[in-house]
Amino acid sequence: MDITIAEGKLTVLLGPNGSGKSTLLKTLARTLTPSAGHVYLDGQDIHRSNTREVAKRLGLLPQGPVAPEGLSVKQLVGMGRFPHQGLWQKNAHQDAEAIREAMAFTNVTEFADRNVDALSGGQRQRCWIAMVLAQQTDLILLDEPTTFWI
Repeated sequence: MDITIAEGKLTVLLGPNGSGKSTLLKTLARTLTPSAGHVYLDGQDIHRSNTREVAKRLGLLPQGPVAPEGLSVKQLVGMGRFPHQGLWQKNAHQDAEAIREAMAFTNVTEFADRNVDALSGGQRQRCWIAMVLAQQTDLILLDEPTTFWI
């Protein structure tokens, strides 16, 4: 398979259940290694690239993500900032602004201090989308993003 994702465009994979859409997304996102061939991101083999560098350029929302128990919405959304934070490098203002914008865009700001596991399915899904948006990547892979969407 040879696929090129156009910049600034929405690309959708359609197919029946079990046709390999999720497997393809996992391979594109580097969570599965292809049995043959390569996946390139900006000309670099994604499976040979540094994980943090890939995460700065590519966000992934898998099907059915699970948050650790007791995690607040703000903490979950803040996890999207991980690729931008180093041991000695932190930009608290930039991180806070990215989190605020992502939460506002997905309309979850009012849930900021609530535990993710206390929310409805649709509310949780919006929180996960906010986390991926807070990552501020140019490319986002979403697997079944409208599941539970209200």
